[in-house]
Amino acid sequence: MIFFIIISAFILLILAVCFYFFKVAFIRRKICNIENLNSRANRPLLPYREIVEKGMEFNRTQPHQTLNVKSFDGLNLFADYYENKNSDTTMILFHGYRSSGKRDFCCAVQMYYEMGMNVLLVDQRSHSRSEGKLITFGIKERKDVVSWVDLILQKFPVKNIILGGMSMGATTVLLSAGLNLPQNVKGIIADCGFTSPREIICEVARKSFRINARILLPLINLFCLVFGRFSIFEASTVKALKDNKIPVLFIHGNADDFVPVRMTKQSYKAMECADKYICLVDGAGHGFSFLVDTKRVRVELERFITKCRS
Repeated sequence: MIFFIIISAFILLILAVCFYFFKVAFIRRKICNIENLNSRANRPLLPYREIVEKGMEFNRTQPHQTLNVKSFDGLNLFADYYENKNSDTTMILFHGYRSSGKRDFCCAVQMYYEMGMNVLLVDQRSHSRSEGKLITFGIKERKDVVSWVDLILQKFPVKNIILGGMSMGATTVLLSAGLNLPQNVKGIIADCGFTSPREIICEVARKSFRINARILLPLINLFCLVFGRFSIFEASTVKALKDNKIPVLFIHGNADDFVPVRMTKQSYKAMECADKYICLVDGAGHGFSFLVDTKRVRVELERFITKCRS
């Protein structure tokens, strides 16, 4: 009897731990607000305050409209569209985990606009204005990419579409390469993306909690299946890119202590059927490659975009 009680208690403890990780990692919470640069979350941006505030001002004051699309599973998703008259190219940008387009691309919208492109700044599902209760680390988000691409082609017929993503957004656009994207999608820019949900969960658990989460993944995944109808095992960038024929520019900071640079290298190595380029920035932390070495990263971006538009 005592043995049965001990075993039952142990099982309940493991289930409780796994549900805690599921709740912390997947359930929607308040996002980081870029408007308050002095907040704790935004302190790393303070050394770049001038360029960040300039980009924020452009994003606020440049005329734009709100677009809405229905996801494959019935969610209302929202984005800001900056139209560049007579442009033949639209850049669609996907932000990272518990962040926002205005934060992750605070300096990028103006840059891409000045390059002569329309810019669509997406609110990913379960973030900001977009509906959703769970973040799925790119699993369901990759299908939202297709929805946004289709909407742009329907409303604003353009010759070229380029997908850009930061962190989880980078994983999102890389995973979408494994789907049937329209031929109008001419390039993908992936900045500091992880290879798969399971790999980044294990990485964060090891660094933040000093545990090996691999033994817990099946139970964590059970909660994902029950509450979210998705599996953290169903996709990886390595698999998605193996037969991908869309050119990709990979960007990553060598000093990234959140998503290890080896994950970008693994994704880069997996590509066999399309042009691929990689830009590794010394001294750049997670998502800071452009800010740390603006000149070099911008040159790489312009070179890649020019090839995609030709």
